[in-house]
Amino acid sequence: METLSLLFVPPAEGDGMEINMKYFELKGNDMYKFTPRLINWYGEFDVRNIRIDKFYKLPKCHLFKIESSESTIFSDAIFFPFLLVSPMIKNVIKMYGDSSYFVDIILLDPKHGKSELYHLPVFEETDDLQIGYKTYDKGVRKTKPEKGADCIVTMERNIFWVHDNQKRHTIISQDLAESLLRREAIGIDLQEIVLYKKD
Repeated sequence: METLSLLFVPPAEGDGMEINMKYFELKGNDMYKFTPRLINWYGEFDVRNIRIDKFYKLPKCHLFKIESSESTIFSDAIFFPFLLVSPMIKNVIKMYGDSSYFVDIILLDPKHGKSELYHLPVFEETDDLQIGYKTYDKGVRKTKPEKGADCIVTMERNIFWVHDNQKRHTIISQDLAESLLRREAIGIDLQEIVLYKKD
């Protein structure tokens, strides 16, 4: 697995102070029930190649059929069976200059004659980090920090993958998150997180 450059942040000064750098996990928004659903995708290409060191094995372009539905909403991101992003999100990612690669993906609804261009991204990835989630109630943080400030990590990246708890998580910086929100990206949700060094 690709090893990212980690910037370890020293403990915050003073009791209760937090690091200003914020990160978010990019997730699907449960309010959007009719995002495209890929069919017969398994075996189309090896999903194990969706990583920096094997990206070259993926096709440059691929077509997937989706379930036919008049209710389909072509959201700006699709999260199953793998991450797909719209051209708008791709352009925002590239604007920040992080190392990333993209496969062009055409999604086709043959029954209704609808198709849309997406991109399958490949980012740098690390399994050296642990994710802690922040939840709030009326602006007050509900969850307690899982570890001390000396374990908090910031990354020299605006978007990357963290492999934690047998799952790949797409992590973005606050700047990139705000760029997506300003463009009113459809079908995404953002969960604030903290990145910790693994024990």
